Amino acid sequence: MGSPREPGFDRFVSAAAHAFDAPIALLSLIHADRQWFKATHGMDIDCNSRQGSFCNFALDQADGLEVCDPCGDSRFATLRFVAGAPHIRYYIGAPLRVGAGVDVGALCVIDVRRRDPASVDQKAYLAALARQASAALEARADLLDMRGSA
Repeated sequence: MGSPREPGFDRFVSAAAHAFDAPIALLSLIHADRQWFKATHGMDIDCNSRQGSFCNFALDQADGLEVCDPCGDSRFATLRFVAGAPHIRYYIGAPLRVGAGVDVGALCVIDVRRRDPASVDQKAYLAALARQASAALEARADLLDMRGSA
C-alpha cells in the first residue's frame, strides 16, 4: 500500500480499457481510508479517499459493480469525479481477491459518456483480468517476502 505505480500492472489496465473501448481504466488497492493506484490508463491519479471511490463499493461484490448512470445514483452523484472532472458517466469494476478470498482493491473501467450495460463477455473478460491481476499481486507479495527473509 502506498508504494509507487508499477509498470508490470499496466498490461491489465490497458487490456481492460481496450476491451471496453473506454478512455480510463485503473487498478486500485484499498486499505483503511485510502485507495492507491498501482496502474492507470487515461487518468493521472496516485491516491483517493476510499469513501470517495466507486471501487469501495465494488469490494465484496461477487460479480463486481457496474454503474451505468452515476448521476442518477445517490451513492455516486456527489463523488468528486462524477460532479467534477473527469465527469464519470460509467463505471464497471471487478474486485481483486487474494489469499482466502480477501478483496484488496478493484480493476475498473471508466467512461466519461453514458453507456449501456456491459455484455456478458465483457464482464467475464474483466473478471478474468482481475483474477490475473490478483495472482500478479500475490506473486509480487511472495517475492517481497522472500527478499525480506533472505
